Amino acid sequence: MDPTERVIRQIEGKSIDRIPTFSASLDDWPVQQVLGRPLVTAKTLLMNPVARFITDRWGKRLKKVLADPFIAGGLKKRIEAAVELGFDADWVTYEATIMVWDSKTLAKTVGCFMDWIDDGHGNMYFMFRGPAIPTPEAYDAWPYHQDIDELAHMAYTFFKDAVRRYGDKICLVGDVASGAFEILIQMMGFPAFSVNLKKRTDYLKKLIAYNDEYVMKTQMAMMDAGIKIILKGDDFSYKTGPMINPDAVDELFGPIYTKLCKAVHDRGGKILLHSCGDNTKLFDLFIKWGFDGGHAYENTSTVDIAHEKKVHGDRFTIVGGVGIDYILTSRSTPEEVRAETRRLIKLCGPGGRFIIGPVHDHPDMDVSKLKVMLETVWEEGGYPIK
Repeated sequence: MDPTERVIRQIEGKSIDRIPTFSASLDDWPVQQVLGRPLVTAKTLLMNPVARFITDRWGKRLKKVLADPFIAGGLKKRIEAAVELGFDADWVTYEATIMVWDSKTLAKTVGCFMDWIDDGHGNMYFMFRGPAIPTPEAYDAWPYHQDIDELAHMAYTFFKDAVRRYGDKICLVGDVASGAFEILIQMMGFPAFSVNLKKRTDYLKKLIAYNDEYVMKTQMAMMDAGIKIILKGDDFSYKTGPMINPDAVDELFGPIYTKLCKAVHDRGGKILLHSCGDNTKLFDLFIKWGFDGGHAYENTSTVDIAHEKKVHGDRFTIVGGVGIDYILTSRSTPEEVRAETRRLIKLCGPGGRFIIGPVHDHPDMDVSKLKVMLETVWEEGGYPIK
């Protein structure tokens, strides 16, 4: 069965041959375990004195010639690695807003800063540091705003090429980072969000409207390029529950996602939502908005995947489930990986609407354990589930 057909039929709850497998993207080190290490590491290439001198002085001007092609090339290697491993689907999160601020800092043109760090394997990684535009005055003074139509065109160009290269080999589950809530928090941070929610509602609504346009145009550009399934990333929860009141989530972001889900469905596509943490109090909202399923059901959060299978499993496809904190690392044993994979197959596989895979990506993921997971699904994930 064609991978894309297998994934779509599973989302629809129709009969298929076996449980589909899903890659939540692969970081550089797992990719290199599959495709081989480069002759020169990114750390050596970007952190030497000459490179630091250049990025400290002209990094912001090098977005189109440095950051954009570097990120796009890395994403395509992630797809190639997922194809090589034999996954049915790969979450491809295109990022077109990254710019080099200086030799220690990355920034997003939407308005935030990130630390540029070594992932421990010679590759450069980033972690969110803080917002850049917490106030209307900071927003107006920020000189790096990108045109949303330009971002949408960049997404279209990338995914058009990705579909041409890999569309017959793997189901490309597309996204353009980040989601409406996540962008807002990156832009202004939680303290300013709380203040703006109470005292500067006009500014909050302005940014929400920006995010609405950004999300809609970039996701539709992907569909224009041939992407049939979207997995919209937007982290609404901590490991123990929602970051903000569910009523506020629905009021502020429900209209955006209801409109997006309808637009995707009107074009014959499927749409899933990635949200880390425990979304138990939000799953009914996600279903009301129109999402066909969700990722990640983090094993380190308080979400109960068995409960969600019973309560929502007939109308909300479960994607993920396999932990990256231990099971898919070098610390686990192959027997432990097989046991956890079998447990999830037996727990979530019956009745369909389950796509198994890691709950997230991570630089320390052990590809040998991914292979064990995949082999177990191929051997024991066939329908009917025994």
